[in-house]
Amino acid sequence: MSSKPVSVIVIGGSHAGLGVSHKLLRQAPNASITLINPSEEYYFNIATPRFLVKPQSLPSSKYLLNIREAFREYPSGTFTFVQGLVTKIDYSNKSVLVTTGESFSTKSDDISVGFDYLVIASGSTTPATLGQGSLKLPFKVTGFEDTNKAISEAQKKLQVATRVVIGGAGPLGVELAGELAEASGPKKIITLVSKTSLLLGGATETVQRTAESLLRRKGVEILKNITVDQVEQDHETKSWMVTLSTGQTIVADEYISTTGVIPNNEFIPKGFLTHGGWVNVDEHLRVVEDKISRSDTYAVGDITCHPYRLLSRVSLQGATVASNIAGSIAKDTRLATYSAEAQTKMMVVPVGQSTGTGHLGGWTLWGCLVWYFKGKDFLTYEAPKFLRGKMQ
Repeated sequence: MSSKPVSVIVIGGSHAGLGVSHKLLRQAPNASITLINPSEEYYFNIATPRFLVKPQSLPSSKYLLNIREAFREYPSGTFTFVQGLVTKIDYSNKSVLVTTGESFSTKSDDISVGFDYLVIASGSTTPATLGQGSLKLPFKVTGFEDTNKAISEAQKKLQVATRVVIGGAGPLGVELAGELAEASGPKKIITLVSKTSLLLGGATETVQRTAESLLRRKGVEILKNITVDQVEQDHETKSWMVTLSTGQTIVADEYISTTGVIPNNEFIPKGFLTHGGWVNVDEHLRVVEDKISRSDTYAVGDITCHPYRLLSRVSLQGATVASNIAGSIAKDTRLATYSAEAQTKMMVVPVGQSTGTGHLGGWTLWGCLVWYFKGKDFLTYEAPKFLRGKMQ
């Protein structure tokens, strides 16, 4: 008589959640995986600077892929996809409450799903994604929102804008500025506001100076050592009034915020969270509650307290969690350890269609290499690998 499968719930169907789900299905044959996500589509949001600004550059099939299709290779009964939003974790009966309808008030659309192990991979969002003090740009997926519709609306607004201010000079801000400077249609006046004297904080000085030089050559105005103090949108004209720390106010067709990260933590018990709202984890990526690591709950990806929220970190985190859960199911007490510091720091930033800058560890990347590895299609050629959990 076969033993009852061990139930593992994974909350979140982005890079981290997909990676953990696939790895568990390959490592733990006695596990039944339930992946819960508001959308049945995997959104390869890394490419947003390219396709939001240049709609014809990438078809939607390159960055919106079906999640269910990616799990058809596994035996029947080992994988279940639930399209819904987790609203509560209940440890009294080890279950999660899931809203499967578009309205939170529709109680009949709530279902309860039980688990033996839980993986929180709910990720994060941004002020711009939510339209908070910024043009609403879908840098992330939010709830039951129609991603295709949100993308289309953002593309239309960016196409007709002639005066654009970008707040924040990290990788996303620099990439957006480079793409907008090359956009077809009316010539755009682009202003990039940086709170520091150099762009791309955390990069090597050579990379920082190269990014600035490339943007200036494309006609981007760069304001350094300045912050955006206030942003208001006129209800009638829809213009944005962007007030800077210098006292200057810029009137723009669109203002884009590329700063700030907001954890998707509404359903997570407060005892799991740091002061900043991220899930506290130990070196094995087990969730820590009141200084005690839980043996049945893990967290992975952006939602964790690890500050390096980079795509390059996801695969190793997923492998660590999958190994530890599979080991626990097999009664193996050894635990794999995750160390963010052990991974080589990398930054690859396209600046427009044909060039860019970046570094791998201490090595500066030439513009042609940045184009080859990322700039030509913003890594969408790798999206199927992330969807199927095959990135190393």
